[in-house]
Amino acid sequence: MFSRSILAGIALAMAATDVMGFAPTATLSPSLARSGRAASLPAVVGRKSLLRSGNALRMTATQPNTNTYRPATNPSAIIEKLPEEYAWIVPDDGLTVKERIKKYVEDGDLTEADQHILVSWLDNFIEALEKAPVVEAKKFCVADYFSTLAELIRKERKRPHYFEGTDVTGTHFEKYNSHHEDSKFFDYQKFGIDVTRPLIDWEKSVVRGAENLQKIKAQLDAGDNVVFCSNHQSESDTHCYFTLMEDQMGPEFGEIARNTVFIAGERVLRDPIVVPFSRGCSLLTVYSKKHIDSEPELKAAKMGHNGKTMKQLGAFFAKGGTCMWFAPSGGRDRRDADTGKVEPAPYDPNAIEMIRQVATQAGALEKTHFYPMSLATHCIFPPPTSVGGAYGEERVVNFVPLGLAVGEEIGDIPIDESLEGAAKKAEIKKSRATRAQMLFDMMKSDYDAIKGFEQ
Repeated sequence: MFSRSILAGIALAMAATDVMGFAPTATLSPSLARSGRAASLPAVVGRKSLLRSGNALRMTATQPNTNTYRPATNPSAIIEKLPEEYAWIVPDDGLTVKERIKKYVEDGDLTEADQHILVSWLDNFIEALEKAPVVEAKKFCVADYFSTLAELIRKERKRPHYFEGTDVTGTHFEKYNSHHEDSKFFDYQKFGIDVTRPLIDWEKSVVRGAENLQKIKAQLDAGDNVVFCSNHQSESDTHCYFTLMEDQMGPEFGEIARNTVFIAGERVLRDPIVVPFSRGCSLLTVYSKKHIDSEPELKAAKMGHNGKTMKQLGAFFAKGGTCMWFAPSGGRDRRDADTGKVEPAPYDPNAIEMIRQVATQAGALEKTHFYPMSLATHCIFPPPTSVGGAYGEERVVNFVPLGLAVGEEIGDIPIDESLEGAAKKAEIKKSRATRAQMLFDMMKSDYDAIKGFEQ
């Protein structure tokens, strides 16, 4: 069981991070069966690092991570007609999607901000596909999917999903904040990935670290836990993670992605534009530092919510077989105004230590494995140049390749157990910083190898 002091400390550590915005997960596609494909790829090796082999630590000088897989063809058909599973939600009123959105604003069902975002996003989406060199991408029925999206947003305006009303943490319509219960109403998971796939240039997309992914699959199958310490670039990073894992690596890895638990800022369940995509994820939400202090009278309740989130994560770790994703940098990578480049932000050692504390308190640290993950996803759905601001940031999409890389596992950093007092505390702090830096350096090295098209 978690003590109150531990939960409070974990909540404070979590509040120090400004964690990601989310979108949907992938759904399995029977046509993608690829038996044993990744297993035949060469070994993935990275930089000089501390690696875990069973329970033993070893120092190893490694070679560059060159284990790369590229698909030969576009792995999934583009949907040209809205499936019946979505079509039922769209009114048969003879209106175009823009006309219907305008009517909903007049009726008070949507806001003018909703209208501006949806209409500009629709036009931009169509333009992005028109410019795409891949003919199949142009066939995607954009307007039909945006008609469905408008209905989902209208639904959220009528029945807010979370964090509304007298209870600061809202009414939980879905168990553990996951998509599974609400999928009885609508398959948010499949909807979101359908929207994402047409924007991906599959011929140029890459996945690196296939052998590490094989190790991860074996660890999860054995009941161990896996934590991806990833950079974060786009509101659609979850889309990108799921499509790359499933469409490039095969259905068994799509299943891992589908069941991954994400740590997310609570804002992803407050913005009605985002919620239809957030509902496609299994996620646990927290209040970030800048939002936990924004309403002083609610700080205690928000801290309590963060504590409950960490307790739930601990329960997942204790059960075993949990794959978790989070961004230790605390936010999305943004393009530098001076250099014009997108570079990952450094990892916060306290954020990583927070997850380790949760695993420790759950009695699961020895069976919880930490891996660096690199994402090159910025251009498919670029974030705004500034941080924070009001809800309703404008959405812009592009047809681009994507990249994902998974480095080798980073184990514990040995410390001198003979040390005591201040000296031991300093050594522990140093080891935490070393672990975070190693995870970051591995991620950054892989990112440099897959980022070319993002610059």
